[in-house]
Amino acid sequence: MFGRYVIRLSLAIIVLGYVAPLVGGEIADFLSTIPRDFKRRNCWPEPFVHPDRAAVRQTNAIQICDGWERQNLLSDYHFLSGGSELTEDGRLRVQWIMNEVPEPHRQVFVHRANTPQETAVRMQAVQRLVSQMPYAVSVPVFESTRTDEGWPADRIDSVGRSAEKAAIPPKLLGTVNNKSPGGS
Repeated sequence: MFGRYVIRLSLAIIVLGYVAPLVGGEIADFLSTIPRDFKRRNCWPEPFVHPDRAAVRQTNAIQICDGWERQNLLSDYHFLSGGSELTEDGRLRVQWIMNEVPEPHRQVFVHRANTPQETAVRMQAVQRLVSQMPYAVSVPVFESTRTDEGWPADRIDSVGRSAEKAAIPPKLLGTVNNKSPGGS
């Protein structure tokens, strides 16, 4: 029985003796990758977390930019019927954008009109107002194809006032008797 182990061990040494010089470079490469692979396995999720986080942040950044574009959009409601001048609501919106909106998002977007000429007139009206604003830093004015799914401000105001007029006046549910407990 002992002889079988000796024969097997001898054969293994002879085979390794002949094979080792042939694949010595490959074995050395394999042995050199062991520490690298060990480190990779021990810090496993960390290298892959950063690209995933960047992908989520990129999606959020796109949504934030789209939201600010909608918020800073001047639509048909903000221009007079001819489209050449801003309404009072439009002027107030531009003033709000220039003074109140956080600086990275201070941009005015003008909804594209039915014709390129009308769009150009709207853009000029907004740029003229921006240049006339005192104490404000100039903000860029862009054309936008985004639609405004809102209502004109005067319509919202009239609905709010109608709701106030139609509201039932508040009253307490119970009445309080002012009689003393001793009763008279």
